[in-house]
Amino acid sequence: MFDNLSIKLDKAFQTLKGQGRITEINVATTIKEIRKALIIRSSENGRSQGHTLDEIPVTIYHSTEEDFQNDLFTHTGTEAHINKVLARIKGKKKFSSETTIYERAGLSFIVPEMREDTAEWTFKKNNEDLITPEVIKGVVHNHTTWSDGVDTLADFVRACKHRKYEYVVISDHSKNAHYAGGLKEEKVLRQMAEIDGLNMELKPFKIFKSIECDILVSGDLDYSNDLLEHFDLVIVSVHQLLKMDEEKATKRLIKAIENPYTTILGHMTGRQLLIRPGYPVNFKKVIDACAANKVIIEINANPYRLDMDWSHIPYALKKGIMISVNPDAHSISEIDNIRWGVEAARKGGLTKEMTWNAMPLKKIEAWLKNKKNHTPEV
Repeated sequence: MFDNLSIKLDKAFQTLKGQGRITEINVATTIKEIRKALIIRSSENGRSQGHTLDEIPVTIYHSTEEDFQNDLFTHTGTEAHINKVLARIKGKKKFSSETTIYERAGLSFIVPEMREDTAEWTFKKNNEDLITPEVIKGVVHNHTTWSDGVDTLADFVRACKHRKYEYVVISDHSKNAHYAGGLKEEKVLRQMAEIDGLNMELKPFKIFKSIECDILVSGDLDYSNDLLEHFDLVIVSVHQLLKMDEEKATKRLIKAIENPYTTILGHMTGRQLLIRPGYPVNFKKVIDACAANKVIIEINANPYRLDMDWSHIPYALKKGIMISVNPDAHSISEIDNIRWGVEAARKGGLTKEMTWNAMPLKKIEAWLKNKKNHTPEV
């Protein structure tokens, strides 16, 4: 069964290579690696199904060289997207490439991740303007052994520097998150002193002093403004008492957004994919509040969060809100979660221009300075 599948994969790889969809590839080696990585459970009715060794389900659709382009297109986008494109094409519907499909539909080429019948129809930029992992300049929203992370502050920031990032934002938990080793005020000041020492040692690499500040049920933050003003930036998130109706959840978030020291709204709905749904919020009202208060919205790149949801990105961009793709890393290895956030963000049409942590260090420093200069005294 797998030998027959290998022949089909060989043809598919060669076709993709000819289109430039993949670069130079040793097909025999790749198939050998696939054999190592996949356990095929069934192969019938034009598809093979199985899972990777870490139990991620995989479906491989069988095709022929003649039908490959059509099959590639119809198995890539949502049914609504596919039907809208094909409805614009008259006559024979056999194609030599996906580019040809969109040309005959009178459309610019739409990248596979945007074929969702959501953001692609109003996307006005070039595909090259979409966010990519390579343009992320800084690692925002991270936890160390100061709270519930597994790596020390020094080891974590050196890992970011080693990965060629320009800056890192350390945002350990605030005091209300006692279950996560949240920092009481005195501990915050000691962490800031350690950051000062590392900044002297590692410059021009920059460590920003931040906190993931709990949003209380009232919508207040769990530190006073007297302490919040000492941070370079403040991420606000809900972590406890998640069972709220939409009105209460929305009001809670908006009050926190309106705090003059709030910089970034973290994981908007608190969802954990495959574990728990998010609390219901009126996302348009929350986004409107962020726009009014010049607050950035996070796409939490942890693969169990991906929150805010990518489908809300078009509205956020319409309102002129910048988005930060943040790993919410609790270990060095989780820095690389950024890639999952980028993939989700591309589905919603997030551009490099509107990605906050795609800005280089100097621009980030200027942005934060400008926000602080416009923070009213309270």
